[in-house]
Amino acid sequence: MKQQKTVESRVLEILKECPMSRYDDMLLILHYYNRYGYIPAGNLPLEDIVFNYRAYGLPCFETIRRARQRVQSLFPEYSRNPQKEEQSGSISIVINIS
Repeated sequence: MKQQKTVESRVLEILKECPMSRYDDMLLILHYYNRYGYIPAGNLPLEDIVFNYRAYGLPCFETIRRARQRVQSLFPEYSRNPQKEEQSGSISIVINIS
């Protein structure tokens, strides 16, 4: 579980610094691998990364994707569609007629 918290904290840092990674998992993974890998992933063939990510000490693609989902559920301001704060003076009335 400690590894997951580390992945989540790293994903949060990337989401803060690179807003485009909030919309694209592959961009997030590339940033993660370039920043936290022993060798920047941009210098390696995709086949090498896919088959040897453990040897580089990196989590798999799915782990990073799930970490992004958890981070975005905890910090909606870093989600794909950031929630805007509602104005304090507005009132909404919903009437359901069945």
